[in-house]
Amino acid sequence: MSKARVRLHVPAHMLPDGPEDLPAFYRNLMEQLAALGARCEVVHRDMEALRNGPDGADFDFVHNGNIDRPQALNLGPAYLSRFFYADAKGIFFESSIAGLTFRPAAIPVETAAGFAATLRGLFVAPRKSRHPQPTDRAQFKCGHIAVFLQDLSDPVLRARHMPARAMIETILSDTGGRQVVVKPHPRNTGDETQAICDWLGAHHPQVCLTTANVHDILQGAALSASIASSVAVEGMLHGVPAVLFGRSDLHHCAETVVTPADWPMALDRALGRDWPFDAFLFWFLKRQCIWATRPFLRQILDRMSARGADFARLGVTLPSASG
Repeated sequence: MSKARVRLHVPAHMLPDGPEDLPAFYRNLMEQLAALGARCEVVHRDMEALRNGPDGADFDFVHNGNIDRPQALNLGPAYLSRFFYADAKGIFFESSIAGLTFRPAAIPVETAAGFAATLRGLFVAPRKSRHPQPTDRAQFKCGHIAVFLQDLSDPVLRARHMPARAMIETILSDTGGRQVVVKPHPRNTGDETQAICDWLGAHHPQVCLTTANVHDILQGAALSASIASSVAVEGMLHGVPAVLFGRSDLHHCAETVVTPADWPMALDRALGRDWPFDAFLFWFLKRQCIWATRPFLRQILDRMSARGADFARLGVTLPSASG
């Protein structure tokens, strides 16, 4: 009887002609598991079939999945490049992180500060983001409200509490005299974004529309606002609080607006709280996510075990605890 498989499920456009075509993290994951004896396969993702249950002792890794069952983990890029989900329930607002309790006092201050300093060296100092950013520098008045659009996609539609235009209308109803800076998504600028830009240009010329580097916009901002953008995390690296207008697994360290009536209090709380950004970044990215450019095999094996992986039938010889 052939041994069980470790299967990586990806959409059709990601199916590789060779292993080198996979994202580096996925390729490294498959290679490391194969080195332990696993028979690894990359297959087309069929979400309905995946939800029906495990296939024998096979273990399933699902790209951008929301498969909540034994013998499966959901993979996907997290909010900062180099970090990935390997989660029991899903990614972003559907991840298991959303239901966890964040206790900042349990995070050693120096450990969190050191990790955050490393992140700032990787992203803030070189002005790098998940998506391409202009290299030209831009300056904004300090104390502005930085609004980031995400346009329409299935995850945004399912996560949002209100459409993007309603979000901006809500913000403009009470700015506290602050300038509002709006940045369209650098890679997702469809009809919704164009309609918002046209509307702002015609009715709200005081709003600054910009395509500037996200780090220039966040520098000196009073807060960031989005449905649930990765910019909320990038803002934390700048010490900028986040207000989210959608469901998110970042809610532990952000304010959430569900209806327009929530905005004034959310604004006051966001500006008035001493946020534990460093502790949250360490807890979320280092403890809950996978740092893909650092050794991660032990974390993956532990999470597979927690989801019922039968390593013997998978042919996996587990490394020693010190390995």
